[in-house]
Amino acid sequence: MKFSGRALSILLSLFSATSVSTIAEADEPSPRYAAVLNALQTGKNVKLLLDLTRCTTADGGKPGPATQGGLVISAFRVTAQNGISFANAHQTVDSSGHAVTEYIRHSLSREGKLTVRASKLAAGATEVVNQGEFVCELPDGAKFVW
Repeated sequence: MKFSGRALSILLSLFSATSVSTIAEADEPSPRYAAVLNALQTGKNVKLLLDLTRCTTADGGKPGPATQGGLVISAFRVTAQNGISFANAHQTVDSSGHAVTEYIRHSLSREGKLTVRASKLAAGATEVVNQGEFVCELPDGAKFVW
């Protein structure tokens, strides 16, 4: 099949326009991500509510533990690679009575999935112990409210 100069120009323009719109759509964040980012950037008091039983483990897709919790996002970071990231650290006593600091890191991807990573550091220890990594769908396992 042969195309004249004008027909070839039109055809290439159509392919080009289709490629650009496909790239733009793939780059667009999910509506839930955009809403959370907007709420944070406009100074709203954003809270995260978690139900890990409705999340899955990152390594095998098994259900998360019977744990629910929540936090107020007091500080956050936004990057193209990691989306919206925020963390919580608190000191507590573990089940054996030892003082520990627990670290919980959250990353909301542009696709609208929340990854939660938990680890702990026992008092006097030098190595952090990983307690699990979970992936939560919004709004089932993780819900943002403001």
